[in-house]
Amino acid sequence: MCSNQFKVSLFLLVIITIGGENVWASFKSGKQIETAEKSLSPKKDTANEKRPYTELQVKKAEKLLNSLPENIDKIKILLKVSDWYEASYNNPKTLEKAFEYAEQALRISLALHSNLYAGKCYLQLAMIHELRNQNSLIEVTARKAIEVLSKTNELEDLAESWVMVWSSKMRTNAPIAERLDPIFKAATLFEKTGNNKRIGDCYREISELYFSSSNFNNSLNYLKKAIFYYKAAHLKEEAIYPISTRLNIIYEAEKRSKDIIKLKNKTLLQQSKLENEVFLRNSMFIFMALLLIILGLLYKSFMFKKKTNKILENQQNEINRKNTTLQNLVVEKEWLLREIHHRVKNNLHMVVGLLASQTEFLKNEEAVQAINNSQNRIQAMSLIHQKLYQSESLSIIDMPSYIFELTEYLKDSFEIRNTIRFTLDIDSFNLPLSHSIPIGLIFNEAVTNAIKYAFPNREKGTINISLKKNENDSYLLIIQDNGKGLPPDFDPYNNPSLGIKLMHGLAADIEGSFLITNANGTKITLEFAVNESNLD
Repeated sequence: MCSNQFKVSLFLLVIITIGGENVWASFKSGKQIETAEKSLSPKKDTANEKRPYTELQVKKAEKLLNSLPENIDKIKILLKVSDWYEASYNNPKTLEKAFEYAEQALRISLALHSNLYAGKCYLQLAMIHELRNQNSLIEVTARKAIEVLSKTNELEDLAESWVMVWSSKMRTNAPIAERLDPIFKAATLFEKTGNNKRIGDCYREISELYFSSSNFNNSLNYLKKAIFYYKAAHLKEEAIYPISTRLNIIYEAEKRSKDIIKLKNKTLLQQSKLENEVFLRNSMFIFMALLLIILGLLYKSFMFKKKTNKILENQQNEINRKNTTLQNLVVEKEWLLREIHHRVKNNLHMVVGLLASQTEFLKNEEAVQAINNSQNRIQAMSLIHQKLYQSESLSIIDMPSYIFELTEYLKDSFEIRNTIRFTLDIDSFNLPLSHSIPIGLIFNEAVTNAIKYAFPNREKGTINISLKKNENDSYLLIIQDNGKGLPPDFDPYNNPSLGIKLMHGLAADIEGSFLITNANGTKITLEFAVNESNLD
C-alpha cells in the first residue's frame, strides 16, 4: 500500500514539474476512486474483537452455525465468517457468501433489537456492496447503519459508516459539497475516539477533494493536518514521506496557479488597455461625426426656425389686425344693442304715454282698466330694456334689483301708500332675457291681481314675494297675499280671465310649472329651470 502511494506521489510530482496539466486532470479522477476503495476503506476494530478467523476456523465455524442458538455470540461468529470471505474475495462466490452471512447476522440482530450489532451488520453489508460495485446500495445500507449506531456509543463504527457514505458519493461522482459533508462528519467522530490514523486518512481525502476543485489553499491546510495526525499515530517516516511529497506538489500547484492567475490578469490588463485605446479612437471618430451632424442639424433648424418665425410673425400681425377689427365690431355691437334697448325702452314709454292719453277719452270703466293693465305690462317690459342698456351685460338681468324696481312701480301706479305692505325675499342671481321678460310679466299680473282683488275696500294686507334658487339648479317664485282668496268656483285651468291665461302661457314658454291655490289668501307658485349656458 505504501509503496503504491509513493510511486503515485512521485508520478504526480513529475507531472506537475513538467506542466502536464491535461494528464493530471485525467489522472486525478482515477486517483480519487482508488482512494475511496483502498486508502480509506473501513478498518476492523480489533480492540474489543478477537483476531480474524483462519480458513480452518472458518470451516469449523460454518459446521457449528446451524446448531448454535440465535444470540449475540452467533452474530459475532457470523460477522467474523463474513469478514473472512470478504477479505478473500477471489471471485463473486466468496463475496456472495460474505453477503449471506452478513444478512443472517443482521436478521438475528434485528430480532434481538440490538442496535449495536444491527449497525455493525449494515456496515458490513455496505463494504460488501462496495466490493461488488453495487454503488446504489452502498449509501442506502451505510445510512441505515448510521441510523441505528447513532443510538449507541459505538462512535468508531458510526464514523466508518460515514466513510462508506463518502465512498458512495465518490463512486457516483457527486458534487464536491456532497462528498465533503460525510468525510467531515467521519473526521469529527474519529477525533472523539482519538483514532489519529483514521483522522489523518479523512483529512488527506478532504485535501484531495479541495485539490480537485483547485482550492489549493484549503487543500494545503488539510494535508498539513493529515501529516500532523499521522505523526501523532506514530506512522513510519516511509509511510508519511509520500504525503510530504504530495505537500510539495500542492505547494507547486498553488504557486503555479497563482502565476497563471497573475499572467492571466496581466494579459487581461493589456487587452483592456488595448480595447480602451481602440474604443477611445473609435469614440473620437464617432464623436466628430456626430458633432458635424449635430452642427448641420442645428444650422438647418436655425434656418427653418427663422423662416417659421417670419411666417408666424406675419400671421400674428394679421391676427392682431383682425382682433382689433373684431374688438371694434364688438364694441360697436354693444353700443348698437344699448342703443336698441334704449330706443325700445323709449318707444315702450311712448306707448305707455299714448295709452294714458287714450284713457282721458274713454268713459267705459272696463276699457280704462284694460288700458291700465296694458300700461303695467308694457312698463314691466320697458324696465327690462332699461336694465339692459344700463348694465355691463346686454343679455342678463340682476333679478333682485329688477323685482324691487317693478314692485315700487306697481305701488306707485296703484297709489296704495301704506295700506298694503310688501315683503321681498329675493336671492342674488342673474337670469337671461329669455326668462326675465316672462317672469316680469307673470310677476306684474300676480301682484296687480293681488292689489286689485285680494283686499276689497282698501283693507290693509301683506303681499309676500319670494324668488329662490333651489339645490337642483331650479328656481321658485312665490307670490302670496293674506287677502280674501279665490272664489269657491274658481277653476285655474279653465278661466276666462286674460291675466290667468297670460300667466299660464308665459309659464309654458319657459317650460315652468305654474300653480294658483288658496292658502290663507291667494298663492301663486312658479317653478322653472334655466340652462346654465344661457347665464354665461
